[in-house]
Amino acid sequence: MKTPDLEQEFKKLKKIIVTGRSFFLAGHLNPDGDTLGSMLAISSVLKRLGKKVYLFSNDPVPENLSFLPHVKSIKIGRLPPKKRFDAAILLECSTPQRGGDLSTILKHAGKVVNIDHHKTSEFYGDVNIVEPHSSSTAEIVYRLFYSMKAHVTKTEAACLYVGIVTDTGRFHFPATSPRTLEVASRLLETGFRFSRINDLLYATKSCLALKVLGRGLESLELLCGGRLAVMSLKTSDFACFGASPEHTENVINYGMMVPGVKVTVLFREAADCLSVTFRSRSHVDVSLIAKTFGGGGHKNAAGCRMKAGMQEGRKKILAVIRKILN
Repeated sequence: MKTPDLEQEFKKLKKIIVTGRSFFLAGHLNPDGDTLGSMLAISSVLKRLGKKVYLFSNDPVPENLSFLPHVKSIKIGRLPPKKRFDAAILLECSTPQRGGDLSTILKHAGKVVNIDHHKTSEFYGDVNIVEPHSSSTAEIVYRLFYSMKAHVTKTEAACLYVGIVTDTGRFHFPATSPRTLEVASRLLETGFRFSRINDLLYATKSCLALKVLGRGLESLELLCGGRLAVMSLKTSDFACFGASPEHTENVINYGMMVPGVKVTVLFREAADCLSVTFRSRSHVDVSLIAKTFGGGGHKNAAGCRMKAGMQEGRKKILAVIRKILN
């Protein structure tokens, strides 16, 4: 399918926002700062315009993002009894399934809107605002607000900032552009306490999260002559601490700190699948690896879920990575 013209897609979305009354918003499974920040910012603007909004997440909000404004308004795992909305907006969902089982909602929605910055995103919506060159979905959402001439409040700016700063790794990842920094600058001009947000995101970690990080680091092994770092977290690692998957935030990034590592992969046992997260440097495109196994993401950050056990999943994934690195 031909890539839609972004300006035309923005115009269509603005018309939907003006004419629509009820909106369903959802992000991807295991929501992160970009998904949640973008969702909450859009919800705030819609509510200020007098719209009715239902916020949904298939999975719980990570502990380190519980400070986000109005985050408790998100319904966790509870789809609305009402199935008909004027529009359903999916954020950071490269496929509809990335948001969970939303088939009934999407089927009855007046319009389906896909807002994403992953290059693996499919054009499944009536409106597809997909911009792989953007650092984050939050950056795209800011562009939407700007084109709508919508005033951005301190609260909305804080939410968008969380989306941008987390998805750029504190402006560290290659997707960070001059426009990204310009948007961040405009958000800071609203006067929200960005240093407090940075402290909560990057200088605060629960005891459970630190213990899970320790288990992840204990499992670290280097393969392919030191170019591949592999970590694993088993169900038992969580059970012995009473921890949960939300306590794995940023564990994978420690593998990339080892000199010479080009690819890091974290395997995590889940209740009904194996969750796999990838990071890479330079030319290695881990989104293609993730897509091979039904996932997706960016060139240097991606993930997938497999219906496989730890041993089987590791064998399949590592075989593909070894082939690429060798």
